[in-house]
Order: sequence, then C-alpha cells, then structure tokens
Amino acid sequence: MSSPPVIRYTRTDDDVDLAYWRLGRGPVLIHSPNVQLGHAGAEWSVPGMRRWYEALARHFTVVRFDHRGGGLSSRAGGGQSIDALVQDIDAVAAETSPQPFVLLGWLSGGLPAIAYAARYPSRVSHLVLWCSFARNADHGLAPRLGALFQMAATDWELFTESISQAALGWRDTDAARRWAAVLRDATTPNEFRAFLEARREWDVADRLGQVRAPTLILHDRSNALASEERSRELASSIPGASLFICDTVDGTPGDDALAAVLALAGLDVGRAGGLAELTPREREVLGLVVEGATNAQIAERLFISVDTVTRHLTHVYAKTGTRSRAQAVRYALERGLSDS
Repeated sequence: MSSPPVIRYTRTDDDVDLAYWRLGRGPVLIHSPNVQLGHAGAEWSVPGMRRWYEALARHFTVVRFDHRGGGLSSRAGGGQSIDALVQDIDAVAAETSPQPFVLLGWLSGGLPAIAYAARYPSRVSHLVLWCSFARNADHGLAPRLGALFQMAATDWELFTESISQAALGWRDTDAARRWAAVLRDATTPNEFRAFLEARREWDVADRLGQVRAPTLILHDRSNALASEERSRELASSIPGASLFICDTVDGTPGDDALAAVLALAGLDVGRAGGLAELTPREREVLGLVVEGATNAQIAERLFISVDTVTRHLTHVYAKTGTRSRAQAVRYALERGLSDS
C-alpha cells in the first residue's frame, strides 16, 4: 500500500485548526468530506478511496481536508453550522489555491460546498456533488437513516458496521469493516450525537439557484442510504447541472464517474498520457480486455482480486483518456497496444 500524503494544518478565522493533505499536480480540486464521518488519514486504508484519490491526482492537485469537529481537525470549538463549515472551505482554499478551483462535496459535505459555491462564485470553477442533498429534513430524518442514527446512541460499534454496510449496498463485508474502522477513528459517540443536533437545521435549498459554476451531480445507485430523488432535486435546482448515475468500488466512484468529472473540467482528453505511460501490469490487463475477458476472468488469469483489476482499469482509462471498455479497446487496437 502506498504511504498516505503528509498531513498539514491551516487555521480558520475563528481559530479552528484544520488538517489537510495535498496530492498530485494540475488544477486544484478541494474535497469537502462527509462531515464528522471523514478522516483524512484513516481513509487511505480503504482501497477504493485510495484508488479514487490517486486517479484524481493524475489530473488535479487534490486537497483533502477534515471539517472542524471530526477526523484530524480540531474536535471542539466553532460549532458546525453551514456557515461555520463554509469558513473551513474558505480557509483551506486560501491556503492551497490562489486560482479558482474544482469543489467536490462528498455526502453531507455537499451542503457546505453548495453554500460556498453560492457565496463565492468567482472562486469555484466547477462543482461536483457525490450522493448529496440540500436539506437535512429530507435526508437525515428519513426512516432508514433515522433508525441507524438512533442505534448510534446504544451500540456504537454496531452502528458504524451497519451504516457502512448500508452505504455499500449490503454487498461487501470486508470493505464495510474497513469503512466502519474509519468512522470510529473520525468521531466518538458523544461527538456524533452533538453533530446530529447541529445538523438538524441544515438547509441550503434556497442557495441552489445561486450556484453559477458548471455542476455535476454523481449518484451511487447501490448506496442504500443515498436518495436518487434528492440527487435529481439538486440537478433540477442548480442552473445547468447534470446528473450522472454510476456504480462504485468500495463505495467510491468508479471509472465512469472519474471520466465524467474529467469531462466537466475539460481534462478527459488533453491530460491523457497514452499507452506509453501504462505499467506492465496495466498493459497486461488492457490486453486481456481487448481479448474480451471480463474483470472476473482477468482476476483469475492474473491471480489478483477483482478490485485490483478494477483499479488497474481506472488507471488505464485515466492515462489513455478513455471512458469505457469499448473506448479502451478501440484505443488499444488503433495503436497496436504500443504508442511508444
């Protein structure tokens, strides 16, 4: 496993210390994480999340920070109102990006991202929202999620395991356990109960129409806690926004979602490096794709896991500027599997 990036710190105007790391090169992409349940360091142990960050970092300078109250940032002070969380984004942006940047709002981190984009339209070049929503009253009080939140008060370990399983569509026990461990690193039962009280009044619905940045709404079809209806509401309320429904790896965006983000930012072709940049294993995987092998068949042939095959394909797509198996096959055949 590659080493996690170096953790750095910056301070908000109300004296809250925020942890962040920076990875890659190119236009800045600031990642506003799932508030209270994100951990900039521990997430690196989740293969799908690490793959996602590394894939983004081939095209962007990725800046991942922890909002106040959770993870590696200050665990007390400043409150967790939307306006306070907007201060967090502003402090990280002032530290890392003098130019307009791509802002990625992840789950509940989408609400302060929306509010920031509405308040500072000249600072946000593009807005990406992953499985997010506009009102806590619509999302956080939904029966299924509400039942899980009640569990947090009585059995913390069962809560972290259950909410992770639900987010993964109840299909990957090992990945869910890794995510549950991240959640337990990110917060404590008492901190989480305080957070739930703070977010009770979260509502950015009146700010959606004020967003001017080109916007992409990504929705994970397998996440049992994310609502496609909420994603569609965002897409219909933010001027010019587009909705992309996608599949995931370990609960994180897959190849098609990455391609959609690159296309939004105009980087899907111009930043591609071609077959010459592929590692020997990536070329081997691509060769088997050209032969028509499925991911499962490739995994069996190469004695690796299906998740590893998926990760290699993500790298292939990013380096060749393709978005699908069909495009990658055509690209490879046109170049005889060698453009060096």
